Amino acid sequence: MVATVCLYGVWIIKKDKSIRLNIFTILSLVALFSIFFEYYLPLQSYRYTGDIWDVVCYFLGGVVFYFLQKIA
Repeated sequence: MVATVCLYGVWIIKKDKSIRLNIFTILSLVALFSIFFEYYLPLQSYRYTGDIWDVVCYFLGGVVFYFLQKIA
């Protein structure tokens, strides 16, 4: 969702719908979300839990986004 919103924002700003996010950008988003939500927040409060399966889902979501933006 975040990558999609960011991509649409770039399209609006640049007025160029041929722009695509590269794999490095997508993997950076996956890494940042994984570290923040699955490592940092659980250290700050007991209300948050870190889960490796969430990291796997972030990664799979990044892979799906990468291929879907290629066909759109």
